[in-house]
Amino acid sequence: MIFDRYDRIRIVNLPARTDRRAEMIAELQAIGQATNPTLAFFDAIQVEDAGLFRCAGSHGCYLSHLQILEEASRAGESVLILQDDCEFLPAVHDDNLPTDCDILYGGYLASDPSDLHGSDIIGAHCMGFSARAAAKAAAYLRSLLDLSTSPDPKAAAQPGFNPSMRPPIDGACVWFRRAHPELTTVFHLVANQRSSRSDIAPPRFYDRVWGLRSLTALARSLKRQLPHPDPVREANPSFVRKPASPRR
Repeated sequence: MIFDRYDRIRIVNLPARTDRRAEMIAELQAIGQATNPTLAFFDAIQVEDAGLFRCAGSHGCYLSHLQILEEASRAGESVLILQDDCEFLPAVHDDNLPTDCDILYGGYLASDPSDLHGSDIIGAHCMGFSARAAAKAAAYLRSLLDLSTSPDPKAAAQPGFNPSMRPPIDGACVWFRRAHPELTTVFHLVANQRSSRSDIAPPRFYDRVWGLRSLTALARSLKRQLPHPDPVREANPSFVRKPASPRR
C-alpha cells in the first residue's frame, strides 16, 4: 500500500472542521488505515492576514504544509501529507512506486495532461516526500516567505505576474520542483478531493445562508455516494490492480 512507503502520514485539518475529520476517518477505515500508528491529524494553522498570499486561507494552508515538512526534515523522515478532503481511489492499495520516488503527486489537475512534468499542477491534497525531498522542500518553502528570494523564472515571465505575491501551496510545490530537477517526481492518482465547503477560498453564498448551507451539505453527501471512475482502468480496460499488500 502507498501508505507503507512513508515514515509518517499527516492529515491537515482545522479543529473546527469536525465534519471533515469524521469523513476522513471513514475514508481511512474503508482502506484499513484508521489505526495506522504512523498517521496523525495535524491541527491546521489559522492566520488572520493574507500576508504574501491572496487570502488568509492560502496563507494558513501554506504554513501548515511548511510546518509538517519542517518536522519531517528535523526527524530525517519521509512524509505523506493529506488534506482532510481526500477521497481515496482503488490505486491507494498499489505498492509499485519506484524506489527513487522523491515527490509523489497522489492527486492533481495538470495544465497539460500530456506533459505532467512540465505542467502547472493544481492540487496538494495528497503529496508524498522522501526524506531528502522533505528537507529540501522545507528549506525552499521557508525561503519563499522572504521576498528577497527570487521567484520561479517561468512563472515570473507570465503576463500579469505580481512579484509581491507568493503562490498557494500547490503552485509553490511546482516552483520547488523546477528549482530541484534532481528530485524524481512520480504522478500516480490515488485520491480525489471530496466535494466540501472550502476553508481556503471565501465561502460562497450557499455556504453562508443557514438553510442553503444545510441543503448544500446534503447534496454534497449524496454526490459522494455516487460511484467514481477509476482513471487508470478507464485509460487501460485490461489493467488489473493488485490486492492490498500486508502492512510491513
